[in-house]
Amino acid sequence: MLNAARPKVDIPTPRAEPVTLDPTPSDPTPSDPTPSDPTPSDPTRAEPIPAEPAPVDQGSSNLGPSEYADRMPLLRRYAGLPDDHPERDGIRSELVLAFLPVVEHLARRHGNGYRVASYDDLVQTGTVGLITAIDRWDPERAKGEFLGYLIPCVRGEILRYFRDRTWSMRVPRRLKDLGVSIAKATGPLTQKLGRAPRPSELAAHLDVDREEIIDALAATADRHSAPLYPVDDDGSGEERIGSVERAYERVEYELALRPLIDELPERERRILRLRFFEDQSQSRIAEQVGVSQMHVSRLLARTLATLREGLTADTPPPGREAAVARGR
Repeated sequence: MLNAARPKVDIPTPRAEPVTLDPTPSDPTPSDPTPSDPTPSDPTRAEPIPAEPAPVDQGSSNLGPSEYADRMPLLRRYAGLPDDHPERDGIRSELVLAFLPVVEHLARRHGNGYRVASYDDLVQTGTVGLITAIDRWDPERAKGEFLGYLIPCVRGEILRYFRDRTWSMRVPRRLKDLGVSIAKATGPLTQKLGRAPRPSELAAHLDVDREEIIDALAATADRHSAPLYPVDDDGSGEERIGSVERAYERVEYELALRPLIDELPERERRILRLRFFEDQSQSRIAEQVGVSQMHVSRLLARTLATLREGLTADTPPPGREAAVARGR
């Protein structure tokens, strides 16, 4: 379990209320109630059964740092207190409870549906990263929102847990090798299919049984952060490997990308803006930047590889931690 030297905190028993995406405001009560229909109801006619509430469209949510804006004053107050201040422990416990939904989301994303680690263990592990982020965040040095520092800290603890406790323990060599083959095949198949491949499609591509694919995915869960499509090929979605709130995922990537882009040279940042935000062609970009179209292509490929490597790293490198904010 967790190292005894890690920071400890007494987490209050009540759990934080889950974040509700795209809440639908209730209908206001009219000031002048309308009289009920005087027509007597037909006793032979069954009353209509209320419909189930429509599922939340997580993809269209505007969930973001603003959801936690009301906690920023408390974070700043905590950061300014001396270590021996009597209110410090109480404020930290309150902050842990407030940001616990982020930890729970990341625990579900990296562990739900897998047999190599329990959800509770991942929440406990991620909470260590949450406490670390709360203790280290410095508002005077921060260049962005607290979530931009929190998410890499929590994710790093969870991935380190997988690496230290599951990847090298009780995982057959054949599953490790198959996991490597799956990782190599996923990219080309995703490009070919226009979506993440199903386990059956990976099995056909690699000429192995689907059950072996599922076992390898479970054994190497720490190496896979992208969601996979339903295990059942009929698309019913009854069994899934992984479950991700898309709104949280979008915010996570956006916040993780900001400090990475800030570290790029000015020319690379400009090329990214022209290509992906202004939708300009490489030849047009080459004219504006003053280089050849081939050089623009090489710069884009190198820049995207750098960003991809930064996103998949367990934790931000020491040089990035200050740029991310979020200060030690």
